[in-house]
Amino acid sequence: MHDIKFIRENKLLFDESLEKRNIQYPSKKIIKLHDEYLENLKKTQDFQEQKNILSKKFSPKMSKQEIVSLKKEVSILKEKIEKNKSLSDKKYKELNNNLLEIPNLVDDKTPIGKDEKDNNVIRVEGKKKVFDFTPKNHLEIGENLSLLDYDKAIRISGSRFSVIKSDLALLNRALINFMLDINTDSFNYMEICIPELVKTESLIGTGQLPKFGEDLFQTNFNDLWLIPTAEVPLTNLHREEIINLNKLPLRYTSFTNCFRSEAGASGKDTKGLMREHQFGKVELVSITEPDNSMIEFDRMIDCVETILKKLDLNFRLVELCSGDLGFSSSYTIDFEIWMPGQNKFREVSSCSNCKDFQSRRMKMRVKNFENGEIFYPHTLNGSSLAVGRIIVAILENYQQKDGSVIIPNILKKYMKGIEIIKPQCLKI
Repeated sequence: MHDIKFIRENKLLFDESLEKRNIQYPSKKIIKLHDEYLENLKKTQDFQEQKNILSKKFSPKMSKQEIVSLKKEVSILKEKIEKNKSLSDKKYKELNNNLLEIPNLVDDKTPIGKDEKDNNVIRVEGKKKVFDFTPKNHLEIGENLSLLDYDKAIRISGSRFSVIKSDLALLNRALINFMLDINTDSFNYMEICIPELVKTESLIGTGQLPKFGEDLFQTNFNDLWLIPTAEVPLTNLHREEIINLNKLPLRYTSFTNCFRSEAGASGKDTKGLMREHQFGKVELVSITEPDNSMIEFDRMIDCVETILKKLDLNFRLVELCSGDLGFSSSYTIDFEIWMPGQNKFREVSSCSNCKDFQSRRMKMRVKNFENGEIFYPHTLNGSSLAVGRIIVAILENYQQKDGSVIIPNILKKYMKGIEIIKPQCLKI
């Protein structure tokens, strides 16, 4: 959440940053609400002081008439206090609700643009696979191998779910273990097992609520929601805490299932592993000093890039423009893999520097115990990676003419000796 003091002192910067996102939300609206809140708060305090002064005047020596008159004055002040406190609380709630729905400010590095068409391709790595046949998409490949079953998934849960079987299920597990090994062994992220259900306040902390509730799954039990990404519980590990500066940077990784309604994806990828209600993802989260957050961001990018290079996939890094930037992000780079069966690049990871936007919302602070300084840390998050989408990339890039799929070399040690996935005849 934004600092009202910062908004007051940087009105032009605040307004211009939101305009870069194609949002018209002038700072004067927020400042007006804050002024009204302060005005009612001051009136409440003034009336309370007057009441305290009057209360001290009560004395056994006073006449009955004086006591009645004093009580009447006190009663009138009590009514004024309650009325102004109610107005003050209402303005505070209105101010807070408005601040919660304003996205993060845009970093100077972020290119200006209206939508994804204005995103900037930074770099392309690897080469496109050359086929002597027309490559199929992952859906055809998986169903021809009898390893993807959407009829059963629909029968069990409806659309945008999948059933993955046998060798493909093993590949799913292999990818999870491989990614976590890279994250922990090569980049020193701490592996964490976390809940996949979180409270409302946790989703407010990372920025999914209150603005994007329609894209989430809420349960009817104890104010709990299914997580849309492990970023939510991982970043909230330190909500309402004061972290010792000497412990920074904090780096966490976790595999979780993630759940999204895909409310804005009507008609897009309704079948297949690209856009599901439930999907597996390995996540990265970092908490760091403000001066070091872009260095930490580059390190996170290097981690994701290392995984994709070891999988020998053709991918590109895309810098998101201001109009395509996520709500909580100040700067984002997406990774997109070439999918030959779809004849286009598709996103498989998104890495974002959220600066102090999330730490302010969740009251997470850092203290330098040597000089007493307390500040809000910067938080970063990235997909490392979306497992289903990497399965898509492997099926489409490693497919063979006979319909089989070769296992990438780096994954063979995780595959129980299986080096090629062939068509199977499964009973279920």
